[in-house]
Amino acid sequence: MIYTEDFFAQNSPYPNDDLVQLVDNLTKENVNYKKIAVWMDGTSINSSNEANLIDGKIYRKKGTEYYVNTLILSGSELNAGLFGVRADGATDDSDALQKAFDFCGKNGWKLKLPIGEIVISKNIVCAITTNTNINRFQLIGSGVNLTFLRSIGTTGGLHFVSDGPNGSSYLTISGFTITRPDVTNASGGAGVYVKNIMELTIKDVEVFKFNIGMQIMDTCSSLFENVKTHWGDKGFYCEMVAVTPPNLLTFINCHFNSNAVKGVELYRIHNVKFDGCGFEGNGGNALEASFATANGRVGLNLINNYFEGTSNGVDVYYTLNSGGTANFIGNTFNRLTASIYTSVFVLSNTAEKSYLNFVGNGFMNGGKFIPNGDKPAVLITGNTANIHYTDTNYYETPSDELICLP
Repeated sequence: MIYTEDFFAQNSPYPNDDLVQLVDNLTKENVNYKKIAVWMDGTSINSSNEANLIDGKIYRKKGTEYYVNTLILSGSELNAGLFGVRADGATDDSDALQKAFDFCGKNGWKLKLPIGEIVISKNIVCAITTNTNINRFQLIGSGVNLTFLRSIGTTGGLHFVSDGPNGSSYLTISGFTITRPDVTNASGGAGVYVKNIMELTIKDVEVFKFNIGMQIMDTCSSLFENVKTHWGDKGFYCEMVAVTPPNLLTFINCHFNSNAVKGVELYRIHNVKFDGCGFEGNGGNALEASFATANGRVGLNLINNYFEGTSNGVDVYYTLNSGGTANFIGNTFNRLTASIYTSVFVLSNTAEKSYLNFVGNGFMNGGKFIPNGDKPAVLITGNTANIHYTDTNYYETPSDELICLP
């Protein structure tokens, strides 16, 4: 049994075979290294460029010859433990995890986070490069409640930023929980921050007690599935600033619960869908969105979602800054406290023709909420001259029915 550091040590007695089977010093796992003469993109490795290529973990040098971890050649993900991540709940893994992000982000590789508790004390930044057509990164945890990232510094989240124009990169992250200390006030900045990504997929991720659970900037063609952001200030924040393609944000079976300021906040959106998502116990608006058409005339689509226990706000606050359509289909809205005004509030800031379709939604009143005429379930206001709406909802209290103010 030969350990990696012994094999690659200066004056190592082991022969420079073309293929060697070793045991990694950090992970204690079997690892194979193969002798190579070219870099990942086919360019030659030599003494003039080795300083930029030989990282001491994946690409290594022995004497005058070069080796690579064969996982690179097979397309398998790299274990973060290879870069020194211990995931023991005690060691600060910030620097080791940053090394892993640096290598995998630069080279478009897949990174696997181990089972255990990874302690971080600062933001870990993955700069996804688009050089030489390397424009993707995939972060794979071992599962929610199996891979924990525990953030203990003043700030400390996972940041993913592309250098490509207009979001020309691709990012997939999945399978982990990232938490802040379970104290009264949220802290730590953004738990997951993403900027300038063309195609984004986030699945099976839980974020707890951050100021902003997830902050997504200038992305489109994005899928969020089984995502939970809770007990923060804002659960989810998204804005389009520079990217012009349609948002195409899709949320499936996601949960935004018990956030102190807002559940979800979206600006300048279009073609956004929430399907089977839960919004419970949020202070402030549970879902706030503004529509400003760029490449489409469909704004917000809410299908089969559940809203309950919103306080000091409304369940859905939707602002129309352009003409188009929005669809509310088969959702449940349950007002529990006197501090909620209305379930759905639509503010029109446009004279353009707009269509709002309310089909088969159920509006309920429970707990301490007392319905009355000035608290309708749905209120449409502002410039309503060209607002057209369909109302086939169920209202538990007749006085709750939709009101459109001229």
